[in-house]
Amino acid sequence: MHEESVVDRPAVGLIHIGEAQPSAQFLINQLKVSGYSVEQYNLDEISVLDADIQTFILNLFDNDLNLDELISHLNMNNAKIIFNDARISNELVGWNKNRWLRHVLHKIDQGNDILPKSMSSTDQQVSGVNLSKLGVESVWVLAASIGGPESLIKFLKEFDGDEPFLFLIVQHMDSEFVAMMQKQLDKNNQIPVRLAQSGNRVIPGQALLVPVDEDIVINADGMIGVKDINPKRMSTPCIDDVCYDMLENLDKVNIAVFSGMAKDGVKGATNVFENGGRVITQSAESCVVSAIAEEVRKLKMSMFDGEPAAMAEYIKQTLTK
Repeated sequence: MHEESVVDRPAVGLIHIGEAQPSAQFLINQLKVSGYSVEQYNLDEISVLDADIQTFILNLFDNDLNLDELISHLNMNNAKIIFNDARISNELVGWNKNRWLRHVLHKIDQGNDILPKSMSSTDQQVSGVNLSKLGVESVWVLAASIGGPESLIKFLKEFDGDEPFLFLIVQHMDSEFVAMMQKQLDKNNQIPVRLAQSGNRVIPGQALLVPVDEDIVINADGMIGVKDINPKRMSTPCIDDVCYDMLENLDKVNIAVFSGMAKDGVKGATNVFENGGRVITQSAESCVVSAIAEEVRKLKMSMFDGEPAAMAEYIKQTLTK
């Protein structure tokens, strides 16, 4: 199970206590993204553990196995030991999985405060990322608050699912509702809705639900990363912050403003408008609450105003203009 160490990359040992688990493979991929090489071992391979590795993760799936010999061996080599309960980490999704990964990386090295933090992060996380090589021709921030889920489902139902769009859904909510929101929005049955997670690659015809407890970035290779949130943000997640981050990150961003009661989103729409992106709004009569969209209309930034199905049709037509 051993892998060749990558030159100039710090090595981390991963010892499978029981069968290798899905969360272990996710962890391995993220360690590599974060600049580490990974050496994998089984419990019966204590005699061949690389003595130069200073950090070992014990991926525990079978808790009945005796680890005394292993722990003694690692302690004799002054290795750092990190325990991971694979039964729990297998079940983690979304922002909970991101938090777990951040916690593990921070134990490896306290300098790992942001995920992902690869050795080439300065080259990867740059402005002007062009997603057209991945088939994404247009990026739309879908901004919503009260009444947003119903409007978003109606909107997403109008697409075939093969259009070259990437949607970033910024729906105001509390963290405990993230999984439920993702499942609810995914019921549109046309555009798959997935929670934006570190290590996933963006693909056309998909909607990414922006998490509550991290802000996202898109790397030059199309991989998603997460970073710390703005502690002064107005809402969870923050529409203004997402627009700012994406404009720092991508060549061009557009925004569709749906039903919502808040001020959050007005600065974001202004930022998009002033940087040459398209701004459209949901009509007042089709909103549960039209506060955000109304502020955008007052500033004369809305290029199209209509109910959700008409908004979708407008966006599809932009491909031919």
